[in-house]
Amino acid sequence: MSAPRAAWVITEDGKIWNLRNFELPIRIGRSDDADVIVKHDTVSRFHATIDWRDEAYVVADNKSENGTWVDGLNLISGQDAPLADGSVVMVGTAQLKFFFDGVSAARFAAGRSS
Repeated sequence: MSAPRAAWVITEDGKIWNLRNFELPIRIGRSDDADVIVKHDTVSRFHATIDWRDEAYVVADNKSENGTWVDGLNLISGQDAPLADGSVVMVGTAQLKFFFDGVSAARFAAGRSS
């Protein structure tokens, strides 16, 4: 199995999360103990995970109350979906954006914060 490729997640507040800074699986949630922290009322403490499988990043819902969507696909618990460059991930009603390119991630984040 090859090492995960570089990737970034941008949260609604414009924060850039470099996924290579975390051990897999990467936990997304409202808790301060999550890896990617999303402080939003509709996000569970440990809402979803991102993992590297079959040469791709995948996201899975972690039995959250308000659901996880990838590019409009509603995931059921135990189901995962591959992430592509530019994928939109909804955890509850909070939107995250996934990038393979750090420059694109930074440009997107800068546009969010202006």
